[in-house]
Amino acid sequence: MSASAATPLILATSIVPDRDQALHNATIDSWRAAGCTVISVNSAKEAPAIRAAYPQVTVVEAAATAERFAHKPVPYIHDLLKALRSACAQYDVPPAHCTVGIINADIYFRNVPHLADTLRREARGALILGPRVDVDASASFTSFRPSGDESYSVGYDYFFMSGDLLDDFADSPFCMGMPFWDYWMPLAALLGGRPLKSLNAPVALHVTHDTRWDDSIYLFFHSLVAYVIEMCRKTSGKGTSAEARQFDLLFDVLTHLYGGIFARGTEPGAGGGEPDPAGIAVLADFYDRFQQVAVHHIKSRATTIAVTETAPPS
Repeated sequence: MSASAATPLILATSIVPDRDQALHNATIDSWRAAGCTVISVNSAKEAPAIRAAYPQVTVVEAAATAERFAHKPVPYIHDLLKALRSACAQYDVPPAHCTVGIINADIYFRNVPHLADTLRREARGALILGPRVDVDASASFTSFRPSGDESYSVGYDYFFMSGDLLDDFADSPFCMGMPFWDYWMPLAALLGGRPLKSLNAPVALHVTHDTRWDDSIYLFFHSLVAYVIEMCRKTSGKGTSAEARQFDLLFDVLTHLYGGIFARGTEPGAGGGEPDPAGIAVLADFYDRFQQVAVHHIKSRATTIAVTETAPPS
C-alpha cells in the first residue's frame, strides 16, 4: 500500500451543474494536485450531469436537499460529512488516520510545497480553518505571488480534520451555498472541546463576486444562535465552581435576552400582519452583533498553522 493510500486525504464539495466548468476543473485539479481524493455531493437530479462533466470526481447522491428553504437543491453539511465517513471506511485505517475536508467548489489551492503533509499532521484531533484570498480573475490562480500583505476572508471556505471528528457534528439545517455553515463548524468543534487551527497563509484563492442573500439568511442566523444556546444548555447547571456559576448566569442572560428579541422580531402584528418593524430591526442588530462575537471568538481561539512557500533543502 502506498503512503498516500495508507493516510487518505479526502475532500468533499458540491459542484453546481452548468456553472463555469473551466473554473471548476481548475479548482478540482488543484485539490487533486495537492493529494486529495475529491467527492461531490449532489441531488439525485444533478448527479448525472456532474458525473458526465467531471469524471475525475466521485459523485454521491444526497438523501435530501435544503431546497425547501434555500430555494435551490443544495446539500446539507451533515450529508457531506456522512459521505466523508463512508469514504474513510473504504480504507483499512482507523478513522483518526484518515484526513477529511469540506470545501466550496470555487476555491483554488496554490501549489504550496508539502501542503498535504501539513494538513495530515495538523488535522489530527483538530479542526483546520481555511480562509481565502480574493483575486480579480481565474487567470490570477497561476500568476499569484504572495506579498505578505494579503487580506483574508472573514469567514472560511474550507475545513480539514481527522476522521475521528466526523461524529462530533450533528445533523443541522446548515448547507452548502448558504450562510453560516462556516461559523457553525468551528463553533461546534470548539464547544465540543476540540482545538481550532487556522491556515492563515495564501493557500486558497477565490475569484471575487457579488454575494446576494434573501430573507432565508435569518433562518440560518436563528439556527446558529439556537445551536450555540443548546450546546451551552448541555453543561449549564452541572458545575459548582465559581467559573461554572458565572457561566450559568451569562447563559441565562443570553437565553432570556434572545428569547425576548426573537419573539418581538417574529411575532405577527395586528390582524396577522407583518411583525413590528422596530422589533425586526432590533433582531437584525442582535444577529449582526452575534456574528461579530462569533467571528472574534473563533479567531481568538485558533492557533495559526505555519506553511512555507519553498521546499526545504534536500
